[in-house]
Amino acid sequence: MDIDIGFNAGRICDAISKIGYEPYTAIMDLVDNSVTAEAKCISVSLNLREGKSLKSRNSVISYMIVDDGIGMDENGIKNAFSIGSDDKLYKNDSLSKYGLGLKSAGLSLGSKISIVSKKNGRLSKKYVFDSIKIKKKNKFYIEPIELTESETTLFNDLIKSKSGTIVLIEGCENVNQASPKSTLEKLKKRLGVTYFSFLNNSDPLKILVRALPHGKEEPFIHIKPRDMLFLDDENFKENYHPDKYDYFSPYLALDEDWQLTGLDGKSLPPIRIKAVVFPQATLATKKSPLEIEKKKLIAQYEISKDNKGFFIYRNGRLIRWGDALDNIVTKDDINLRVRMDLKSCHDDVLHVDVTKQRLEIDDENKQRLEAIVNKAISTAKSVRVDCQSFLKSDVTEGRAFTATLDNVTEDDPEENTSNSDEYLVRRSQSAEEGEKAKETFKESDTEDDNEDFKKIIYSPKVTYGQVWEPYYDAKEGVFVGINKNHPFYEEFLSRFSEGSVERIVAEALIFSVGLAERNTKDHFTDVDADILKRVFRKYHKNIDNWLSEWSSENYSLKDE
Repeated sequence: MDIDIGFNAGRICDAISKIGYEPYTAIMDLVDNSVTAEAKCISVSLNLREGKSLKSRNSVISYMIVDDGIGMDENGIKNAFSIGSDDKLYKNDSLSKYGLGLKSAGLSLGSKISIVSKKNGRLSKKYVFDSIKIKKKNKFYIEPIELTESETTLFNDLIKSKSGTIVLIEGCENVNQASPKSTLEKLKKRLGVTYFSFLNNSDPLKILVRALPHGKEEPFIHIKPRDMLFLDDENFKENYHPDKYDYFSPYLALDEDWQLTGLDGKSLPPIRIKAVVFPQATLATKKSPLEIEKKKLIAQYEISKDNKGFFIYRNGRLIRWGDALDNIVTKDDINLRVRMDLKSCHDDVLHVDVTKQRLEIDDENKQRLEAIVNKAISTAKSVRVDCQSFLKSDVTEGRAFTATLDNVTEDDPEENTSNSDEYLVRRSQSAEEGEKAKETFKESDTEDDNEDFKKIIYSPKVTYGQVWEPYYDAKEGVFVGINKNHPFYEEFLSRFSEGSVERIVAEALIFSVGLAERNTKDHFTDVDADILKRVFRKYHKNIDNWLSEWSSENYSLKDE
């Protein structure tokens, strides 16, 4: 006789929420469901809490994913929420694997998952999977809720086609997460690579992302397809010859099949392996002998330790970014990228895990793979030998410092939950001032208007008599303008090349005091705002006076 051992629904919710997602990987798992539902347009929104910016911890109040896929009826929604969805409903080349993605990814972002779907032009009810309520009742269930009139209008506006689905993640305050700045940046960087084959086919998928400050509308960012091997690049070359190397093109170093045997002893479809060798990143520097246009070409390849190694795709979807695969690609092989294309049938022999983010290769298969890839590794080394005498890459002022801040928050350590009316008023005023400052700086900026937001902006338009001036942006948080007309910049700061340790450390010090000033003005609501402005005006006058004199007296100091 069978013995029913039961289960604890609440503990299972806790377990699957901690499978190992980062916020951006969880969001992409939810996007997978939309792709599986044959969507042609998928939008992702990060909605921020009132008074919080992208740089604040736990600042997301909700996540929303909207698609125009085939939609679901009630049975489809029930199956989507079940623990271990029915695998008979998935195609052989599905991006799903164990039917846990919606629950595990959603619960890693918040405590409540809601679905509203449209099929044949009709909206469903809102179906809510609330882990807090599930824990209390100790049973898995979803709660169907009739849509209000305003919700019906909203959801019909979000899903303009005859079918589609909305996934809303709430209860994000119940999950401890770092600032969403890095989440948004990783989505912008990785979505185009992860879904390259879907974004670049004859009937291309469209993916849109945005972060919404509380009470504001922001345009979506349209994700463009991006092949990290640059196989379609106009400068891509198929045959590498050491005596004809041009020092700026990506070269094909490998195009072969890797044959594997399944657990049943039968041959599996071969895995296509392509490898591309890039010039060393140092060839994009100021002192490089290449023309400036060729330096720009090299810079766009983003050759770095994070972007080296294996880019592994499963059913057309990236599952591993820059994997060394147990040191097959070493730390020195920064200019080598290898693409592998797996199918679902390879999952078991390569031990693809439940998140579809990790895999393991046994020793015998690893040796075969190494034998195939060694030719490309040798070519990459030969290219590096030709490039090692050049300097580091050149970037515009402030960009290198900004790149160091992805995982650094900007919270006032004494004001973790400040949401007083006065604080919100001050933050709103600061954001308005920040918008004006950005427009002023743009007038004197010769850089591309499409360039990413920088946390340090060098400009001659900073307020006269100040070395720096801190501002606030409702989306990006604090940014600091540094006065290019001040003697301290002209005589000293400009001596250090962009991206050098000396420049970045100096920028970090200036940014830290600017951040402290901005947080003090906005958070210190016990003191009148006008008094604080007068205090910091005097503060900056003293800094300006002392640094001007010091710079004038010591301009002849020699660089080491």
